[in-house]
Amino acid sequence: MTRGTRAAATLVPLLAIAACGGSEQPAAPTESTNDVATVEPAAAAIGADACPETGELLEDAKLYIEHNATDADTGVHGALGGEAWRMLCVFYPDGGEMLVADPLGTFDELAVSDLLFESREPENADVPIDDVRSWFPEGDYLVSSIGYDGVARVSTAWFTHAIPAEPQITSPRLTDEADLASESIVPLDDVVVAWEPVTETIFGDPVTVTGYEVIVTLDDYEDPHGNSRPIYDVHVGADATSLPVPPDFLRRGSVYEVEVLVLEESGNQTIGLGFFQTA
Repeated sequence: MTRGTRAAATLVPLLAIAACGGSEQPAAPTESTNDVATVEPAAAAIGADACPETGELLEDAKLYIEHNATDADTGVHGALGGEAWRMLCVFYPDGGEMLVADPLGTFDELAVSDLLFESREPENADVPIDDVRSWFPEGDYLVSSIGYDGVARVSTAWFTHAIPAEPQITSPRLTDEADLASESIVPLDDVVVAWEPVTETIFGDPVTVTGYEVIVTLDDYEDPHGNSRPIYDVHVGADATSLPVPPDFLRRGSVYEVEVLVLEESGNQTIGLGFFQTA
């Protein structure tokens, strides 16, 4: 999407989401407490005259970068909400509209408690990371909502460009493609995911790592309408460099994908991944 234009997309006939770019500039939030957050009066109406400028503190407001170092692609993710809302808006640090979400039809009677989204993740060869950083500048993004109960709630999402470097997975020996996993056979009782600690960003700057996430997923599995795929998903501390996988989780002669995610203090995360096969 080109900044400075407004593009709208409807997700089923229940929720209209507009991804925006504009020049209207509501002021950034002032200091907040655990109970109430406020913003300075805006120079112009915001969120199509719908989103408030002041209110109680919105529970969840997260925006972060996910960079897949193995596949060399990058996107922007968000987790917004908490209390059920009828309208939710996000604004760039300069005050321009970024996103407006408005439940429609009978969905409006239920309202929405959370909005979890992921942008498209184009390959860096097609959309360089510098473009993503330009489109989404560092700073505090105002998140504003009107609750189903009529209460105005606002907060800020802290967004940075501190993208962790790739986690180098040292165990088990992995292949780049699932079809090649038979080249890396591992006994059921000897699967330990290990990696080198990450100490810098992809740009070579110091980074504050708050933890790692290890995800082991059964690759060949069919459940198109459900969520029963076997997944072993564990968060560990910033000092951890390995995690054993319980043999009871694994199946013999099966291909698994291993992902190690480096988690940075602002929420940004970088993925390294590969595949192995059990004996």
